[in-house]
Amino acid sequence: MKLEWMGPYRDMIGDFYRSANGYSQLCRTEMFGDPVRFSPYEVQIMEHILEYADQHKNMKWYAERLGLSQATYSKYVRKLVDKGLVEKYHASGNKKDVILMVSPLGLEEYRAYAVLAEQRWFHELFAFLDGVSEQELETVKKVFSIFGHWHGEKSADSGGGSPELIRIE
Repeated sequence: MKLEWMGPYRDMIGDFYRSANGYSQLCRTEMFGDPVRFSPYEVQIMEHILEYADQHKNMKWYAERLGLSQATYSKYVRKLVDKGLVEKYHASGNKKDVILMVSPLGLEEYRAYAVLAEQRWFHELFAFLDGVSEQELETVKKVFSIFGHWHGEKSADSGGGSPELIRIE
């Protein structure tokens, strides 16, 4: 059966699938870190915690933002906590929502990962993207945004303010 319905986009769709499939196979492999090993899923979680740390987002928000089920997200958070890379807190007055923070060890390991990732995997991509126009870059972002919303991602906001955090033992 020919896939004519994809028209001239078949090669691009095939490349996207190949990339996504290859990445999903690597995501569970602990391939970064020294002395603590961690996986690409765990990197993504730490990146989001670092990026939104000042907003004290809850675990449900992060899971939805990453497109992971809450069970999968919780499993990887548990691994990060057990490795000492992430710490759990709750806000004073709200013991229901778990707030995550990257630990000092996690920050040290993430910084080492970021240097490696930029040099090994992202340097060529970033150099290429530096050469495209703002309009072309917006088009690329839109393509990935459309692909990223296929799984029904919801962008839930857990509210404003910065509560006092209490570490969960």
